[in-house]
Amino acid sequence: MMAKMEAADGTSERKRISIPKVDTSVLDWWERQHDAGMSIRFLIRREIERSGYTDIVHGRVEQRLRNDEV
Repeated sequence: MMAKMEAADGTSERKRISIPKVDTSVLDWWERQHDAGMSIRFLIRREIERSGYTDIVHGRVEQRLRNDEV
């Protein structure tokens, strides 16, 4: 309810995301979030800290080893 009140008084911008039904990992993650909007903002801030203000869609992908492969 608070988010709707904030948006109504002009202190927030509303954004929309579409998730393809075949992207089940993202849909499962989304359903497990208590506050999906806050979770998305946290992930964005973490990515800004890591990579700056870049377009991550076209960024280089580096494969990481899992903990059990180290």
